[in-house]
Amino acid sequence: MTSCKKKSSSSSIVDKVESSDVRLDLKYEALPDDFKEFYKKFHSDSLFQMSCIFFPLEGLPDNADPDFIGTEKYFFSPDQWIFQNVLPVENETYATSYSCISNMLIEETVQDKKLDLKLIRRFAKTGGGWRLIYYAGMNKYK
Repeated sequence: MTSCKKKSSSSSIVDKVESSDVRLDLKYEALPDDFKEFYKKFHSDSLFQMSCIFFPLEGLPDNADPDFIGTEKYFFSPDQWIFQNVLPVENETYATSYSCISNMLIEETVQDKKLDLKLIRRFAKTGGGWRLIYYAGMNKYK
């Protein structure tokens, strides 16, 4: 499996894998059925959500200052985690897209069109089911 380590917060996981198994700009309906079942439960059950996150969870907090963070990695601990409700659906304010790699790794990007902010989450399918493996809150990405 390809490493999820990032050199910068602006690069996408799909930049790091071969293109043969990558599907870009997918809508929710096109995702694997087992992921959609997981996704619904993940956003409705807080205990399930916590059990499906590998802590410490790599990512970025909301409104992170890229100059302050630089090349340092940021990790969320369980006590810092805030329950993730269902994210905004596609509308005039938000655009949501997914990239799927071999039906084993899914990157979700939610963009606030007006403020040009993005939220990025990565989910990986493991022996124990789907897990959240990366979370970058609403930030400006280049």
